[in-house]
Amino acid sequence: MSAPAQPGRPASTIERAATQPVVRRFAPPDTLREKALAALLRLSLRLTFKVFVGPPWPLAVQRGVTHALSALMPPTGGVKITQTRIDGPAGAMAVERIAPRNVKPRHAILFMHGGAFCVGSPRTHRAITTRLAALAQAEVLVPHYRRTPEAPFPAQIEDGVAAYRRLLADGYAPERLAIAGDSAGGSLTLLVPLALKQQGLPLPAALVLMSPLTDTTFSSASMRENQSLDPMLRRGWIDQAAAWYAAPHDHPLAAPLDGDLGGLPPALVQVGTDEMLHDDARRFTELATRQGNHVELEIYERRWHVFQIHGGLLEGSLAALQRQVAFLRRQWGR
Repeated sequence: MSAPAQPGRPASTIERAATQPVVRRFAPPDTLREKALAALLRLSLRLTFKVFVGPPWPLAVQRGVTHALSALMPPTGGVKITQTRIDGPAGAMAVERIAPRNVKPRHAILFMHGGAFCVGSPRTHRAITTRLAALAQAEVLVPHYRRTPEAPFPAQIEDGVAAYRRLLADGYAPERLAIAGDSAGGSLTLLVPLALKQQGLPLPAALVLMSPLTDTTFSSASMRENQSLDPMLRRGWIDQAAAWYAAPHDHPLAAPLDGDLGGLPPALVQVGTDEMLHDDARRFTELATRQGNHVELEIYERRWHVFQIHGGLLEGSLAALQRQVAFLRRQWGR
C-alpha cells in the first residue's frame, strides 16, 4: 500500500522496472495561502473558462476569453521575449523565442501550447514558458501553429516539426533539445516526435507532457466521472475540438496510442487527480512503458487541468515546473 502523499514530496514511487513506469503522487502545499488561492482559482475557472470556452459560444468569444484569462497569469522576469517568424509549411510562421537574460543558452525547449487545437497562443502560455526558460536557463521556442477549424489535422504537427527543424538549424544538438506541451499541446508533444521518427530526423533528449489528450475514443472513466470535478474542461468542448481537428481514422498519427510508441525519448507526464484527462495520462504512461520507453508519471492531488499555468500564484504549480526542469537536466546530462 502506498504511503499518504506529503506536501511537496513524493507519496509513493513504483519501483523502476523494464515494463513498469515510475509513478509519484504529490499533495498540494498545506498552507492557508495555497488553499485560499486554489479555491479562488478553481471557482473563477468554473465561472469563466468552463462556461465560455466551448459551444455554444462563437470561436471569437472562446479565443477572447482564453486570452483575457491568461493575462491574469503573470509571467516571470529575467527573460527576454522576442516575437519573430520562421519558415513553416504554410509560409512564414509566427513564433516567440524566450531566453534567459545575459546568458547564451546551451539547451532549448520546443513548447507546444494547449487550447484544444483551436484557442491559445504563445502569449497565453507565458506563465509557463517564461518560467521554463528562467528555471532551465534554456531557450524556449513557442510556435503560433495553425489552429483549427481554419487548419485541421495534421497542420499542427507539421508546424511543430518545422519549429523543431528550426532549432536544429540554429545549431542545437538533439541531445540538448526537449519538447514540452500542455493539453492539446501535450498531444503534440507526443505526435511531433512520432512524425520526426517517420521522417528519419533525430529525436530530442526528453519530452514533458502536461495533462495530455491521448485517448481519441474519449471513453475513459475519468472522462465521465471527473466532469463535475474539473473546473476547466467539459465534454461539449472536447467533442467540438475533435470535430474541428478532423483527424482521419486511417492516418497513422490519428490515434497514436494504437501505433508504435517504441523508441521515444524519456518522458515526464504530469496530471491532476481532478481532471477529465487524468486517465489519458495514465494510459499513455502504461502503453509507452510497455513498449520499452522510460516514462515518469507525476499525479497531483486535488489539482485540475494544466494547473502549472498558475506558477506565479500557487507554490505547488511552481514546484511542478521545477520538477520538469530537474527532469530535463537529468536527460540533458547536467
